[in-house]
Amino acid sequence: MNEATPAPSRRIVVRLSAMFWLAQMADAASLVLLSGHMSALGFSGTQISSVYATMAIAALASPFVAGWLADRFFPSQAMLSGCYLLAVPILVIAWGQSEFTPFWFSMAGVALLRTPARTLSTVVAFHHLGDKTHFGQVRAWGTLGWICISWCLSGYLRLWESQAPGVSHMGDGLLVSAAVSLVAGLYCLSLPHTPPGNRDATSLGLGTSLRLLRDPTFVVLLGIGFVSSTMNPFFYNFSFLFLTEVGGVGLAPSMANMVQSLGQVGEVIVLLALGTSLRRFGIKRILLVGIAAQSLRFGLFVLGEPTWLMGAALSLHGFVFTFFVIGLAIAVDELSSADNRASAQGLMSLVRGGGGSLLGNYLAGTTYDRLALEGGGHDWAAFFTLPAVVTGVSLVIFGLLFREQRKRAAASQ
Repeated sequence: MNEATPAPSRRIVVRLSAMFWLAQMADAASLVLLSGHMSALGFSGTQISSVYATMAIAALASPFVAGWLADRFFPSQAMLSGCYLLAVPILVIAWGQSEFTPFWFSMAGVALLRTPARTLSTVVAFHHLGDKTHFGQVRAWGTLGWICISWCLSGYLRLWESQAPGVSHMGDGLLVSAAVSLVAGLYCLSLPHTPPGNRDATSLGLGTSLRLLRDPTFVVLLGIGFVSSTMNPFFYNFSFLFLTEVGGVGLAPSMANMVQSLGQVGEVIVLLALGTSLRRFGIKRILLVGIAAQSLRFGLFVLGEPTWLMGAALSLHGFVFTFFVIGLAIAVDELSSADNRASAQGLMSLVRGGGGSLLGNYLAGTTYDRLALEGGGHDWAAFFTLPAVVTGVSLVIFGLLFREQRKRAAASQ
Protein backbone atom coordinates (compact mmCIF):
# COMPACT_ATOMS: atom_id res chain seq x y z
CA MET A 1 0.00 0.00 0.00
CA ASN A 2 1.08 3.47 -0.69
CA GLU A 3 2.29 5.08 2.53
CA ALA A 4 2.22 8.56 0.97
CA THR A 5 -1.49 8.51 0.18
CA PRO A 6 -3.17 11.33 2.16
CA ALA A 7 -6.02 10.57 4.52
CA PRO A 8 -9.51 11.40 3.17
CA SER A 9 -11.29 14.48 4.47
CA ARG A 10 -13.83 14.14 7.26
CA ARG A 11 -16.58 15.29 4.88
CA ILE A 12 -15.79 12.50 2.42
CA VAL A 13 -15.76 9.91 5.19
CA VAL A 14 -19.16 11.08 6.44
CA ARG A 15 -20.70 11.13 2.94
CA LEU A 16 -19.45 7.65 2.07
CA SER A 17 -20.50 6.31 5.48
CA ALA A 18 -24.04 7.54 4.85
CA MET A 19 -23.99 5.91 1.41
CA PHE A 20 -23.16 2.52 2.91
CA TRP A 21 -25.64 3.03 5.76
CA LEU A 22 -28.56 3.50 3.37
CA ALA A 23 -27.39 0.88 0.86
CA GLN A 24 -27.03 -1.83 3.48
CA MET A 25 -30.35 -0.94 5.11
CA ALA A 26 -32.03 -1.42 1.74
CA ASP A 27 -30.28 -4.73 1.16
CA ALA A 28 -30.92 -6.06 4.66
CA ALA A 29 -34.63 -5.25 4.63
CA SER A 30 -35.11 -7.40 1.54
CA LEU A 31 -32.75 -10.24 2.53
CA VAL A 32 -32.77 -11.02 6.27
CA LEU A 33 -36.30 -12.48 6.27
CA LEU A 34 -36.39 -13.65 2.66
CA SER A 35 -35.84 -17.37 3.23
CA GLY A 36 -38.39 -17.38 6.05
CA HIS A 37 -40.91 -15.59 3.82
CA MET A 38 -40.39 -18.09 1.01
CA SER A 39 -40.70 -21.04 3.39
CA ALA A 40 -43.97 -19.57 4.70
CA LEU A 41 -45.19 -19.39 1.09
CA GLY A 42 -44.51 -23.10 0.77
CA PHE A 43 -41.46 -22.97 -1.51
CA SER A 44 -39.15 -26.00 -1.59
CA GLY A 45 -35.44 -25.80 -0.87
CA THR A 46 -34.69 -25.88 -4.59
CA GLN A 47 -37.14 -23.02 -5.21
CA ILE A 48 -35.67 -20.98 -2.33
CA SER A 49 -32.19 -21.41 -3.76
CA SER A 50 -33.49 -20.60 -7.24
CA VAL A 51 -34.62 -17.20 -5.99
CA TYR A 52 -31.24 -16.57 -4.37
CA ALA A 53 -29.63 -17.74 -7.62
CA THR A 54 -31.08 -14.65 -9.32
CA MET A 55 -28.26 -12.75 -7.61
CA ALA A 56 -25.77 -15.07 -9.28
CA ILE A 57 -27.41 -14.54 -12.66
CA ALA A 58 -27.25 -10.80 -12.05
CA ALA A 59 -23.56 -11.11 -11.21
CA LEU A 60 -22.96 -12.42 -14.73
CA ALA A 61 -24.10 -9.04 -16.06
CA SER A 62 -22.35 -7.02 -13.37
CA PRO A 63 -18.99 -6.70 -15.18
CA PHE A 64 -20.75 -4.97 -18.08
CA VAL A 65 -22.89 -2.67 -15.94
CA ALA A 66 -20.39 -1.88 -13.19
CA GLY A 67 -17.33 -2.29 -15.39
CA TRP A 68 -17.96 -1.28 -18.98
CA LEU A 69 -20.48 1.53 -18.36
CA ALA A 70 -18.94 2.92 -15.16
CA ASP A 71 -15.36 2.68 -16.45
CA ARG A 72 -16.17 4.36 -19.74
CA PHE A 73 -19.41 6.32 -19.99
CA PHE A 74 -21.32 7.28 -16.85
CA PRO A 75 -20.36 8.60 -13.42
CA SER A 76 -20.50 5.78 -10.89
CA GLN A 77 -22.62 7.73 -8.40
CA ALA A 78 -25.30 8.38 -11.06
CA MET A 79 -25.45 4.70 -12.00
CA LEU A 80 -25.61 3.78 -8.31
CA SER A 81 -28.59 6.09 -7.87
CA GLY A 82 -30.37 4.60 -10.87
CA CYS A 83 -29.92 1.07 -9.55
CA TYR A 84 -31.67 1.89 -6.28
CA LEU A 85 -34.46 4.01 -7.73
CA LEU A 86 -35.39 1.45 -10.38
CA ALA A 87 -35.59 -1.27 -7.72
CA VAL A 88 -38.36 0.53 -5.79
CA PRO A 89 -41.41 -0.47 -7.89
CA ILE A 90 -40.07 -4.00 -8.46
CA LEU A 91 -39.78 -4.60 -4.69
CA VAL A 92 -43.40 -3.52 -4.25
CA ILE A 93 -44.45 -5.96 -6.98
CA ALA A 94 -42.45 -8.77 -5.33
CA TRP A 95 -44.19 -8.10 -2.00
CA GLY A 96 -47.58 -8.79 -3.61
CA GLN A 97 -46.62 -12.18 -5.06
CA SER A 98 -47.46 -15.56 -3.50
CA GLU A 99 -46.69 -17.89 -6.42
CA PHE A 100 -43.16 -19.00 -7.22
CA THR A 101 -42.83 -17.92 -10.87
CA PRO A 102 -43.90 -14.25 -10.57
CA PHE A 103 -41.97 -13.95 -7.31
CA TRP A 104 -38.84 -15.35 -8.99
CA PHE A 105 -39.03 -12.86 -11.86
CA SER A 106 -39.63 -9.95 -9.47
CA MET A 107 -36.63 -10.84 -7.34
CA ALA A 108 -34.55 -11.36 -10.50
CA GLY A 109 -35.32 -7.76 -11.44
CA VAL A 110 -34.21 -6.57 -8.01
CA ALA A 111 -31.01 -8.63 -8.23
CA LEU A 112 -30.13 -7.24 -11.67
CA LEU A 113 -30.08 -3.79 -10.09
CA ARG A 114 -28.69 -4.55 -6.63
CA THR A 115 -25.70 -6.66 -7.69
CA PRO A 116 -23.93 -3.98 -9.77
CA ALA A 117 -24.88 -1.44 -7.09
CA ARG A 118 -22.73 -3.29 -4.55
CA THR A 119 -19.74 -3.19 -6.88
CA LEU A 120 -20.33 0.47 -7.75
CA SER A 121 -20.50 1.52 -4.09
CA THR A 122 -17.07 -0.07 -3.55
CA VAL A 123 -15.69 1.71 -6.62
CA VAL A 124 -17.03 5.08 -5.42
CA ALA A 125 -15.57 4.55 -1.95
CA PHE A 126 -12.12 3.48 -3.18
CA HIS A 127 -12.00 6.41 -5.62
CA HIS A 128 -12.61 9.07 -2.97
CA LEU A 129 -10.85 7.48 0.00
CA GLY A 130 -7.45 7.17 -1.66
CA ASP A 131 -5.94 5.33 1.31
CA LYS A 132 -7.83 2.02 1.40
CA THR A 133 -6.95 1.36 5.04
CA HIS A 134 -9.79 3.81 5.85
CA PHE A 135 -12.32 1.65 4.01
CA GLY A 136 -13.15 -0.38 7.13
CA GLN A 137 -14.36 2.59 9.17
CA VAL A 138 -16.54 3.77 6.28
CA ARG A 139 -17.97 0.34 5.47
CA ALA A 140 -18.71 -0.26 9.17
CA TRP A 141 -21.57 2.22 8.89
CA GLY A 142 -23.16 -0.02 6.29
CA THR A 143 -23.11 -2.86 8.76
CA LEU A 144 -24.62 -0.61 11.44
CA GLY A 145 -27.40 0.18 8.97
CA TRP A 146 -27.94 -3.55 8.43
CA ILE A 147 -28.14 -4.12 12.21
CA CYS A 148 -30.52 -1.20 12.67
CA ILE A 149 -33.04 -2.39 10.09
CA SER A 150 -32.71 -6.02 11.27
CA TRP A 151 -33.57 -5.07 14.82
CA CYS A 152 -36.45 -2.91 13.66
CA LEU A 153 -37.84 -5.82 11.64
CA SER A 154 -37.40 -8.15 14.64
CA GLY A 155 -39.44 -5.76 16.76
CA TYR A 156 -42.07 -5.59 14.02
CA LEU A 157 -42.29 -9.39 13.84
CA ARG A 158 -42.41 -9.67 17.62
CA LEU A 159 -45.43 -7.37 17.64
CA TRP A 160 -47.26 -9.55 15.11
CA GLU A 161 -46.25 -12.77 16.91
CA SER A 162 -48.06 -11.52 19.99
CA GLN A 163 -51.03 -10.00 18.16
CA ALA A 164 -51.59 -12.58 15.40
CA PRO A 165 -49.54 -15.74 16.09
CA GLY A 166 -49.27 -18.08 13.15
CA VAL A 167 -49.64 -15.35 10.53
CA SER A 168 -46.42 -14.57 8.67
CA HIS A 169 -45.41 -10.96 8.07
CA MET A 170 -41.84 -11.70 7.02
CA GLY A 171 -42.59 -10.56 3.47
CA ASP A 172 -43.18 -7.00 4.69
CA GLY A 173 -39.42 -6.54 4.68
CA LEU A 174 -39.70 -6.11 0.90
CA LEU A 175 -41.88 -3.03 1.38
CA VAL A 176 -39.43 -1.59 3.89
CA SER A 177 -36.63 -2.21 1.41
CA ALA A 178 -38.54 -0.31 -1.29
CA ALA A 179 -38.89 2.73 0.97
CA VAL A 180 -35.22 2.74 1.96
CA SER A 181 -34.15 2.18 -1.66
CA LEU A 182 -35.99 5.35 -2.64
CA VAL A 183 -34.07 7.37 -0.06
CA ALA A 184 -30.77 5.70 -1.00
CA GLY A 185 -31.28 6.41 -4.70
CA LEU A 186 -31.97 10.08 -4.10
CA TYR A 187 -29.02 10.40 -1.74
CA CYS A 188 -26.58 8.86 -4.23
CA LEU A 189 -27.34 11.71 -6.64
CA SER A 190 -25.70 14.05 -4.12
CA LEU A 191 -22.47 12.03 -3.79
CA PRO A 192 -19.15 13.51 -4.98
CA HIS A 193 -18.56 13.08 -8.70
CA THR A 194 -16.90 9.77 -9.60
CA PRO A 195 -15.93 10.04 -13.28
CA PRO A 196 -15.48 7.10 -15.67
CA GLY A 197 -12.01 5.66 -15.23
CA ASN A 198 -11.19 5.17 -18.91
CA ARG A 199 -13.25 7.17 -21.42
CA ASP A 200 -10.95 6.31 -24.30
CA ALA A 201 -11.49 2.54 -24.15
CA THR A 202 -13.73 0.97 -26.79
CA SER A 203 -14.01 -2.66 -25.62
CA LEU A 204 -16.50 -4.00 -23.08
CA GLY A 205 -13.86 -3.81 -20.36
CA LEU A 206 -14.01 -7.48 -19.46
CA GLY A 207 -11.21 -8.18 -21.94
CA THR A 208 -9.06 -5.61 -20.18
CA SER A 209 -9.62 -7.20 -16.79
CA LEU A 210 -9.03 -10.67 -18.24
CA ARG A 211 -5.41 -9.64 -18.82
CA LEU A 212 -5.06 -9.90 -15.06
CA LEU A 213 -5.32 -13.67 -15.52
CA ARG A 214 -1.67 -13.56 -16.55
CA ASP A 215 -0.89 -12.82 -12.91
CA PRO A 216 -0.84 -16.08 -10.87
CA THR A 217 -1.72 -14.15 -7.71
CA PHE A 218 -4.92 -12.86 -9.29
CA VAL A 219 -5.78 -16.36 -10.52
CA VAL A 220 -5.44 -17.73 -6.97
CA LEU A 221 -7.74 -14.96 -5.71
CA LEU A 222 -10.34 -15.86 -8.33
CA GLY A 223 -10.03 -19.53 -7.42
CA ILE A 224 -10.54 -19.07 -3.69
CA GLY A 225 -13.35 -16.61 -4.38
CA PHE A 226 -15.09 -19.21 -6.54
CA VAL A 227 -14.75 -22.06 -4.04
CA SER A 228 -15.93 -19.92 -1.13
CA SER A 229 -18.93 -18.67 -3.06
CA THR A 230 -20.09 -22.21 -3.82
CA MET A 231 -20.40 -22.78 -0.07
CA ASN A 232 -21.98 -19.42 0.85
CA PRO A 233 -25.58 -20.43 -0.05
CA PHE A 234 -25.49 -23.11 2.64
CA PHE A 235 -25.25 -20.23 5.12
CA TYR A 236 -27.08 -17.33 3.48
CA ASN A 237 -30.03 -19.31 2.13
CA PHE A 238 -30.72 -21.66 5.01
CA SER A 239 -29.25 -20.40 8.31
CA PHE A 240 -32.52 -18.63 9.15
CA LEU A 241 -34.47 -21.86 8.57
CA PHE A 242 -31.88 -23.74 10.67
CA LEU A 243 -32.51 -21.30 13.51
CA THR A 244 -36.33 -21.44 13.28
CA GLU A 245 -36.97 -25.11 12.47
CA VAL A 246 -38.01 -27.30 15.41
CA GLY A 247 -35.41 -29.89 14.43
CA GLY A 248 -32.78 -27.17 14.30
CA VAL A 249 -32.37 -24.50 16.97
CA GLY A 250 -36.13 -23.88 17.25
CA LEU A 251 -36.29 -20.09 17.72
CA ALA A 252 -39.20 -17.79 16.89
CA PRO A 253 -38.63 -15.79 13.66
CA SER A 254 -38.21 -12.52 15.56
CA MET A 255 -35.60 -14.00 17.88
CA ALA A 256 -33.86 -15.84 15.02
CA ASN A 257 -33.46 -12.55 13.17
CA MET A 258 -31.99 -10.95 16.28
CA VAL A 259 -29.55 -13.84 16.71
CA GLN A 260 -28.54 -13.60 13.05
CA SER A 261 -27.66 -9.94 13.57
CA LEU A 262 -24.88 -11.02 15.96
CA GLY A 263 -22.90 -11.63 12.79
CA GLN A 264 -23.23 -7.98 11.86
CA VAL A 265 -22.35 -6.86 15.40
CA GLY A 266 -19.12 -8.81 15.11
CA GLU A 267 -18.66 -7.37 11.63
CA VAL A 268 -18.64 -3.79 12.96
CA ILE A 269 -15.92 -4.63 15.46
CA VAL A 270 -13.75 -6.34 12.86
CA LEU A 271 -14.34 -3.61 10.27
CA LEU A 272 -13.06 -0.97 12.67
CA ALA A 273 -9.90 -3.03 13.11
CA LEU A 274 -9.43 -3.67 9.38
CA GLY A 275 -7.04 -0.79 8.68
CA THR A 276 -4.74 -1.66 11.57
CA SER A 277 -4.91 -5.36 10.72
CA LEU A 278 -3.96 -4.72 7.09
CA ARG A 279 -0.95 -2.64 8.06
CA ARG A 280 0.23 -5.13 10.67
CA PHE A 281 -0.49 -8.50 9.09
CA GLY A 282 -0.85 -7.92 5.33
CA ILE A 283 -3.55 -9.09 2.96
CA LYS A 284 -2.61 -12.80 2.91
CA ARG A 285 -3.00 -13.32 6.66
CA ILE A 286 -6.20 -11.32 6.62
CA LEU A 287 -7.65 -13.57 3.92
CA LEU A 288 -6.50 -16.71 5.74
CA VAL A 289 -8.31 -15.67 8.91
CA GLY A 290 -11.46 -14.98 6.89
CA ILE A 291 -11.42 -18.42 5.26
CA ALA A 292 -10.69 -20.12 8.59
CA ALA A 293 -13.65 -18.33 10.20
CA GLN A 294 -15.93 -19.53 7.42
CA SER A 295 -14.87 -23.15 7.94
CA LEU A 296 -15.17 -22.91 11.73
CA ARG A 297 -18.66 -21.40 11.47
CA PHE A 298 -19.90 -24.34 9.41
CA GLY A 299 -18.16 -26.78 11.74
CA LEU A 300 -19.99 -25.35 14.77
CA PHE A 301 -23.29 -25.54 12.90
CA VAL A 302 -22.67 -29.27 12.46
CA LEU A 303 -22.83 -29.57 16.27
CA GLY A 304 -26.24 -27.85 16.27
CA GLU A 305 -26.30 -26.99 19.99
CA PRO A 306 -26.27 -25.40 22.50
CA THR A 307 -28.04 -22.22 21.38
CA TRP A 308 -25.35 -19.91 22.74
CA LEU A 309 -22.72 -21.72 20.68
CA MET A 310 -24.81 -21.21 17.53
CA GLY A 311 -24.90 -17.50 18.38
CA ALA A 312 -21.12 -17.53 18.75
CA ALA A 313 -20.82 -19.26 15.37
CA LEU A 314 -22.94 -16.55 13.76
CA SER A 315 -20.70 -13.85 15.24
CA LEU A 316 -17.82 -15.28 13.16
CA HIS A 317 -19.53 -13.69 10.17
CA GLY A 318 -17.66 -10.51 11.06
CA PHE A 319 -14.35 -12.16 10.22
CA VAL A 320 -15.75 -13.94 7.16
CA PHE A 321 -17.18 -10.80 5.61
CA THR A 322 -14.54 -8.27 6.61
CA PHE A 323 -11.34 -10.26 6.29
CA PHE A 324 -12.40 -12.41 3.35
CA VAL A 325 -15.05 -10.62 1.26
CA ILE A 326 -13.72 -7.09 1.74
CA GLY A 327 -10.17 -8.45 1.81
CA LEU A 328 -10.72 -9.88 -1.67
CA ALA A 329 -11.99 -6.51 -2.93
CA ILE A 330 -8.92 -4.75 -1.53
CA ALA A 331 -6.57 -7.36 -3.00
CA VAL A 332 -8.20 -7.01 -6.44
CA ASP A 333 -8.00 -3.23 -6.21
CA GLU A 334 -4.26 -3.43 -5.47
CA LEU A 335 -3.62 -5.74 -8.41
CA SER A 336 -5.55 -3.64 -10.96
CA SER A 337 -4.68 -0.34 -12.61
CA ALA A 338 -6.65 2.90 -12.50
CA ASP A 339 -8.33 2.44 -15.88
CA ASN A 340 -9.67 -1.08 -15.28
CA ARG A 341 -10.36 -1.06 -11.55
CA ALA A 342 -14.14 -1.33 -11.85
CA SER A 343 -13.78 -4.00 -14.54
CA ALA A 344 -11.48 -6.06 -12.32
CA GLN A 345 -13.95 -5.85 -9.44
CA GLY A 346 -16.66 -6.84 -11.89
CA LEU A 347 -14.66 -9.88 -12.98
CA MET A 348 -14.36 -11.02 -9.37
CA SER A 349 -18.11 -10.45 -9.02
CA LEU A 350 -18.62 -12.56 -12.16
CA VAL A 351 -16.61 -15.47 -10.75
CA ARG A 352 -17.74 -15.21 -7.12
CA GLY A 353 -21.28 -14.00 -7.36
CA GLY A 354 -21.95 -15.52 -10.79
CA GLY A 355 -20.55 -18.95 -11.57
CA GLY A 356 -19.65 -19.92 -8.00
CA SER A 357 -22.93 -18.75 -6.55
CA LEU A 358 -24.99 -20.50 -9.26
CA LEU A 359 -23.29 -23.80 -8.48
CA GLY A 360 -23.59 -23.18 -4.73
CA ASN A 361 -27.30 -22.41 -4.92
CA TYR A 362 -27.91 -25.63 -6.81
CA LEU A 363 -25.87 -27.65 -4.29
CA ALA A 364 -27.47 -26.04 -1.23
CA GLY A 365 -31.04 -26.30 -2.53
CA THR A 366 -30.82 -29.92 -3.63
CA THR A 367 -28.96 -30.92 -0.44
CA TYR A 368 -31.65 -29.27 1.70
CA ASP A 369 -34.43 -31.15 -0.09
CA ARG A 370 -32.59 -34.50 -0.02
CA LEU A 371 -31.93 -34.23 3.72
CA ALA A 372 -35.61 -33.70 4.60
CA LEU A 373 -36.72 -36.13 7.32
CA GLU A 374 -39.90 -38.19 7.04
CA GLY A 375 -41.31 -36.85 10.29
CA GLY A 376 -40.53 -33.25 9.36
CA GLY A 377 -37.42 -31.12 9.65
CA HIS A 378 -33.97 -31.75 8.17
CA ASP A 379 -30.68 -33.45 9.00
CA TRP A 380 -28.82 -30.22 9.68
CA ALA A 381 -25.58 -31.87 10.82
CA ALA A 382 -25.20 -33.58 7.43
CA PHE A 383 -26.28 -30.39 5.67
CA PHE A 384 -23.43 -28.30 7.11
CA THR A 385 -20.74 -31.00 6.91
CA LEU A 386 -20.06 -30.47 3.20
CA PRO A 387 -19.29 -26.71 3.40
CA ALA A 388 -17.24 -27.25 6.59
CA VAL A 389 -14.97 -29.73 4.82
CA VAL A 390 -14.70 -27.83 1.52
CA THR A 391 -13.79 -24.52 3.15
CA GLY A 392 -11.29 -26.27 5.42
CA VAL A 393 -9.50 -27.80 2.44
CA SER A 394 -9.54 -24.48 0.56
CA LEU A 395 -7.87 -22.80 3.55
CA VAL A 396 -4.87 -25.12 3.26
CA ILE A 397 -4.61 -24.80 -0.52
CA PHE A 398 -4.82 -21.00 -0.43
CA GLY A 399 -2.13 -20.82 2.24
CA LEU A 400 0.20 -22.87 0.05
CA LEU A 401 -0.42 -21.15 -3.29
CA PHE A 402 -1.03 -17.46 -2.58
CA ARG A 403 1.95 -15.14 -2.82
CA GLU A 404 1.31 -11.66 -1.46
CA GLN A 405 2.28 -8.83 -3.79
CA ARG A 406 2.18 -5.14 -2.98
CA LYS A 407 1.36 -3.50 -6.26
CA ARG A 408 0.68 0.06 -7.09
CA ALA A 409 -3.02 0.84 -7.19
CA ALA A 410 -2.41 3.11 -10.12
CA ALA A 411 0.06 0.94 -11.91
CA SER A 412 0.32 1.36 -15.60
CA GLN A 413 0.10 -1.56 -17.97
